[in-house]
Amino acid sequence: MFSQEKLPEDFRGDTSDIGLRPYTSEDGSPTEQNRPIASWNQLYLWANVWDSSTKREGQDTSAALQWDGRSPSTLIAADATANMEMMDNRYTYMRHPILLRFYSFVGIQYVKREAQHGARGGHIDVRVSVIPVYVWWNPYNVDMKFQGAEGGPWGSFFGEHRYMPLMQTNNYGRMQGNLIENWDPSTATYSESPFSPYSPNDGYNNRQIADFGASFRKTSQLTSGGVGKAGEPSTLKAGEIVIFAHPVVERIEHGNMVTQSKANKNDVRVDNFAFKEGWDQSPGQVSSYAINQADGIQYQYLSGSGYEDRGTAMMSIKFAETLDDLNYTPNSVVLCTKYTDEFSSSSNKLGSIVMVSGIMDPKQIGKAGNLTANTGADMNVFSKAMPSILNLNWGAWEKPLLDQVKLPADMFLDNEGPDDNLKRRGKYGSAAQDSTFVAYYGVSVKWGKPPVIGAYPEGKDYRAKTWQHSSPLFWGGQMPTASELGRLYSPYQFEVKNANSDFFPITISNILSNDGTRLSPFGGPGAEQVNKIVAAELPFQQPSSLAGFAGCRLTPGWYRSDSKAAVAKRFAYQSGVPGVGIGNAFADPMLPPDKVFSHNEIMGDASLGDFWDHGLMVNDALWDSWFASSLAARPSSIGGTGREELKTVLQQAFSTDASSNRAAGIANRRFVPDLQGKPSEAVVEELSKTDEGYKHASKYLTVAGGFNVNSTSQRAWEATLLGLKKRKLLYSRSGTPSVLNNSQTAFSRFGVASSDKSHVDDYGSVGVTQGIPDGEAMAWSDLRTLSDSQIKSLARNMVQEVKKRGPFLNMSDFVNRRLQSGEMGVKGALQAAIDESSINSTFDELSDMVITPKGGYPNQDAAKGSVYTAAPGYLIQSDVLAVLGNILTTRDDTFTIRAYGELTNREGVVLSRAWCEAVVQRGINYVDPVDSPETPVKKINMKSGALEETELSAVNKAFGRKFNIVSFRWLSPEEV
Repeated sequence: MFSQEKLPEDFRGDTSDIGLRPYTSEDGSPTEQNRPIASWNQLYLWANVWDSSTKREGQDTSAALQWDGRSPSTLIAADATANMEMMDNRYTYMRHPILLRFYSFVGIQYVKREAQHGARGGHIDVRVSVIPVYVWWNPYNVDMKFQGAEGGPWGSFFGEHRYMPLMQTNNYGRMQGNLIENWDPSTATYSESPFSPYSPNDGYNNRQIADFGASFRKTSQLTSGGVGKAGEPSTLKAGEIVIFAHPVVERIEHGNMVTQSKANKNDVRVDNFAFKEGWDQSPGQVSSYAINQADGIQYQYLSGSGYEDRGTAMMSIKFAETLDDLNYTPNSVVLCTKYTDEFSSSSNKLGSIVMVSGIMDPKQIGKAGNLTANTGADMNVFSKAMPSILNLNWGAWEKPLLDQVKLPADMFLDNEGPDDNLKRRGKYGSAAQDSTFVAYYGVSVKWGKPPVIGAYPEGKDYRAKTWQHSSPLFWGGQMPTASELGRLYSPYQFEVKNANSDFFPITISNILSNDGTRLSPFGGPGAEQVNKIVAAELPFQQPSSLAGFAGCRLTPGWYRSDSKAAVAKRFAYQSGVPGVGIGNAFADPMLPPDKVFSHNEIMGDASLGDFWDHGLMVNDALWDSWFASSLAARPSSIGGTGREELKTVLQQAFSTDASSNRAAGIANRRFVPDLQGKPSEAVVEELSKTDEGYKHASKYLTVAGGFNVNSTSQRAWEATLLGLKKRKLLYSRSGTPSVLNNSQTAFSRFGVASSDKSHVDDYGSVGVTQGIPDGEAMAWSDLRTLSDSQIKSLARNMVQEVKKRGPFLNMSDFVNRRLQSGEMGVKGALQAAIDESSINSTFDELSDMVITPKGGYPNQDAAKGSVYTAAPGYLIQSDVLAVLGNILTTRDDTFTIRAYGELTNREGVVLSRAWCEAVVQRGINYVDPVDSPETPVKKINMKSGALEETELSAVNKAFGRKFNIVSFRWLSPEEV
């Protein structure tokens, strides 16, 4: 079905996507009635993302992988416009980098004045810098170029006025003689000047940078005239994590290139300050971007100057609480009023940090615009904006960002001279070029260890099972309220911290923990020290098993809605969706254990409170009605750009030429062709029909060596699992698929493993969350190899789960968790057996990473466990089912029947005996040939969800399928 140029008509809709599982009355009453349960369209696009040779209906060039003849890569595909009114993912499988962190670092620096200030009498100008830093992650198994199909680079807003406007006050602004005594900043007047980039006509040119969008590039410079020069858009290797910061400016004195970049006191050029890869430790990375806060301060008022008998200069900075606090910044450019559903004109309440990134419109780059307090011009920078706009309300106004910070004297150097009065005023000294780091704030993805520094509010532990139910891979933004439950469930956390920590000194370097460019932890200090994590798959060819679709994002597809938040949640989706989907059955903590739907009003928009157990429902829709035949169009060679059409594959699969390699046509070698007595040409023609062929594939395929999951034989389970030993896998070598020959039993999260090493088994004793100094191995790996003893333990525990939960009535029953409280309601049978076998003990033994959140989850049991659950390398159900899923069944189709007969005389004396044995096999044909084999007994109406009867004959309703005698033999007495 997925090899067609578009989905069959039954699976497409003009006004909404048709879900993998339609709603039924038992699913509750969702706010958005037309939102489907996952999406056939998304499965179809994801399965075909490898195929750049066929352009499907409506697609642009970002829809498919880009092949260079050897290895694939991807452009960014973000189907959302900046105004969020035309979000539409019908035509591509969306993908873009994941924001791991956005921080603004706040610093203080001085500039030496040659002329003494007339009013304040000093020689020191005080400046404040607010420096943005981004950490982007390419989570995919292919390289990602930060560029869209039309050539636009990936960019972001970064101005402080857009996210959460800053305001400041101090006790030295109007210094006449002594400083203000008993200064209380809580009662002082705050102003966002000079933080506002909108000129208040105070005569200063070096105001905060006002951006109309900035892209992320390999290199970036500012020329001597203040014009930006951006290099090539960045390309992040598979799984790579990279820091981005402003271009370094060499001339950091007053009148530098940053000041020169502004026209009429305002920056007016789109992408003039493009971000570059890497954080530079030189003063030019920070100091040149400082903004003038006050001039003419006297040295004697600096903390540590030795003259503090007359007072100490102090300043405070806080976030604006309402729009009424703002003096110069127009309301229309404060993003947390534009995108926050909680905001109302009556309250004007602020307090959310809003992140917007996306593909920039190439026509806007370098374009000038008018930026004044009167117009508040907001240029249309993005042609496509990030689908999930981070919108986190964490009560940021509860305390100042900086509270009465003293200006330090040690940033003003060598202030020695004969005249004490001039020394007090700072006549002799010189300003240090570097800044004093005083605070930072921003958002970051949650990490494994309890927050030590930087967490806000302090003392709260909002960790979650990040890889499972709070995964940033599902772009889970849209969390506008500050409820405890919302904070627990969100993949992101908001951080506000003063540099004067009670724990240990906070520096920029220990926050970023980087080597300048390519090393950053997945989280904060003390977290995972890695520079590469491949966690999401873009397949190199169509999967050959249902569990091979586990990496497809279970978004609910395309649909129309009047709710802006509901539209956004089509992308920023978590609702019962774990970090990996099909083939897994992890319970979601937001849902009661016995429910598939629940409404939790934890967010501003009502439709954001709808939660379904998508994983369970999609498994229920697929596992007993569908299978992956592996009869599909495919690459003609490993890593090549050629394509074998579906008809070619079918001809190879059903060829009757004895000299041909029939198995070459069927990727799954356990599927054996059965022509049903027809010519191979007729079978090929039937199966290659558009919109119809997929309905008939199953009757021409049989399974060799199927295995009944209701088996309670440990030896049988061992034999099935050990049969995978030494199988050949594909892995990525520098982006090119290569064959891995493994002597053990190996599993991979992806169709092509991200490495030939398992970080759990082969990386030595460094530890699962530590970087390894050998280049590409500095990562987690999705590859897992199991020893024979681990396989035997898994088989033993699998038998225990069958006895505990069985018999399984169908495959969905086997794959899914039970809809009940207790251990069977937390995960599926296979996952429970895996976890009982200590296969993931490397993760579980990190005791401080095993959590029990206390946030009022409806299902507390689902929230318990390792924060690394379902991370790459943590073996999960779908890893095993991707290999075995096609041969597993819940019933036997082949039976051995023995019969006994005897001849006796009238007195009952046995004259002769006979024993026979027949092997019979259930076939595909009905007893009454009036019904075709593919006619089901019942079928689901794809639009209503109703289970409907089909018109089978009375005979077939009573007797079903024919049994065929496969073999027959007479037995000797010795064999009985």
